[in-house]
Amino acid sequence: MKDKVIVSAVQMSTKWLDVEANLSFIKNSIAKIKKEQNADLIVFPELSNAGYIKHRDKVFGREFIQKADTVPGRFTDEICKEAKRNGVYVVVGMVQLHPEIPGTLYNSAVLINPKGEIVGVQHKMHIPGEEKHYFISGTNCETYKTEIGNIGISICYDGQFPEFSRTLALQGAEILCMIWNMPSFSNPPDLLKYISATRAAENRMFVVSVNRVGVDGDIDFFGHSVISDPIGNILAEAKDEETVITATLQEKVLLEERIQQPVFRDRRPEMYSYLMKNM
Repeated sequence: MKDKVIVSAVQMSTKWLDVEANLSFIKNSIAKIKKEQNADLIVFPELSNAGYIKHRDKVFGREFIQKADTVPGRFTDEICKEAKRNGVYVVVGMVQLHPEIPGTLYNSAVLINPKGEIVGVQHKMHIPGEEKHYFISGTNCETYKTEIGNIGISICYDGQFPEFSRTLALQGAEILCMIWNMPSFSNPPDLLKYISATRAAENRMFVVSVNRVGVDGDIDFFGHSVISDPIGNILAEAKDEETVITATLQEKVLLEERIQQPVFRDRRPEMYSYLMKNM
């Protein structure tokens, strides 16, 4: 990775089903953060274009589908232009229309480079609870090699499966962007910090973990975004308000910790065959 990478996590209060308002906020945030922080990478939460789902509801479901977009599409086109204008990498979550099957959705994250190009799209692989009525699960698990470092992406519930982040690490990930819509009703705020620090320490990589705030229907989101170094030290942390946190990720720290505790050398994959058994 680059010697030093300045990364900002945008803990935004997404406006429910208001793509134009969310897009405007995202574009303004990119320009402001680049000017004030000179960030190399800016990360936005899960489902930043349209907000979260609600309990199974036909009318809402139809409206939610109508707010989704293709990739590429207008939503990503506008963010690509802003990324190019400001010379910055962007990770942003969105509701994505399936490219072929009408009325079918992915919960996606898009990585955009400073040239305004889409580097990759990660689809959420682990679909919890009510989300099963809205999204199909993805099948890709890819680390993207960029000029600032190798970047992996997990989407909310994906982050609670260590096999997923380990796979990204074995593909070379140095920076893991974890984007969330983690709600208050089923999770204590410190859970996000603990998960993020653990994923960082067990893979000796940096973690940029951004949750949202605000309320969609009867579900509220607690924020508490964090940025962690490769042994779980918290470099920056938010509370429960709309804000931006920023930290500098240093390659020397990653290299020192990987040589100090060589977790990839010390793995015993021949002992893990039980993981491959169907339950």
